[in-house]
Amino acid sequence: MRQNVAVVELGLFRNRRTAVSAATTAALLVSLEVADGLASTDPGDDVRDQGTIELFGTATAAAIVGSCVSLVRRRPLPHRRSAWWAGLGLIWVGAAVNRAARRQLGHNYRSRLTAVPEHEFVKEGLYGRVRHPMYSGATLICTGAAVAIAAPASALWALPALALVHRIEFEEAMLHDVLGADYADFIRGRARLVHKVW
Repeated sequence: MRQNVAVVELGLFRNRRTAVSAATTAALLVSLEVADGLASTDPGDDVRDQGTIELFGTATAAAIVGSCVSLVRRRPLPHRRSAWWAGLGLIWVGAAVNRAARRQLGHNYRSRLTAVPEHEFVKEGLYGRVRHPMYSGATLICTGAAVAIAAPASALWALPALALVHRIEFEEAMLHDVLGADYADFIRGRARLVHKVW
């Protein structure tokens, strides 16, 4: 009887633990977006984004809305507990990778693709393994969301990942232009997102 009361009270979630884990994870993701939105800019910045941040944001919004609609119809969550907890684990690991990579970029970080004056080339830490570890983390977050919801709408989480692939193309062209031969040396032997894969 008590479990039925909890399901009615929580509506979308099977129990309080699931509801708290979802709320905590959502708060984490919102805090990442707010922090990115508050990233410093400089009047001397040469922004070359060409709409990639808007494409990623739109793709992410589509995945979130589609997932929410699907989940409301298929409640309560989780559908599969092992998938739920594995998915949330991937989200948290992805967030940790994303933030560690951002911290390693230091003052070079901008949310939009930007040629930063006096760019300091980062080759150490996570950047010693892959070219775009922040995007590796974001891809883990998208994968985790797809696994956690375990619904047909999981496929929508491919959209933000594809938007990142598109963004990588523009970013690498910009970095070749700004850093020249140094960037050509840097990419030699380094995968874009997944060490020794791609």
